[in-house]
Amino acid sequence: MNNISTDSLASENITVPESQVTLLPRSAWNSQLAYLRIIFRAKKALDRIEKEAGVCKS
Repeated sequence: MNNISTDSLASENITVPESQVTLLPRSAWNSQLAYLRIIFRAKKALDRIEKEAGVCKS
């Protein structure tokens, strides 16, 4: 079995620029979630209208 020393990993100084601290911008997540919520509500409303109209899905 191979023994891997973690000392060499701990001694490496890895710096991350401030611009790369967050991989995905929060604003994009928030706007995407809002968009998906609106789409989901619209689908639910259309499904309810179809059900009330008696339209059958195959």
